[in-house]
Amino acid sequence: MDKEWLTLILEAKNLGFKKEEIRDFFRKKEIKELISEG
Repeated sequence: MDKEWLTLILEAKNLGFKKEEIRDFFRKKEIKELISEG
């Protein structure tokens, strides 16, 4: 993970997002990227 992602995660936590919500968001994002690449 690069610094940009860590910053986003920290900001999301500060806004009150739960770890699970953040994880789900990244999982969905990864799936979208895999689909668009494949």
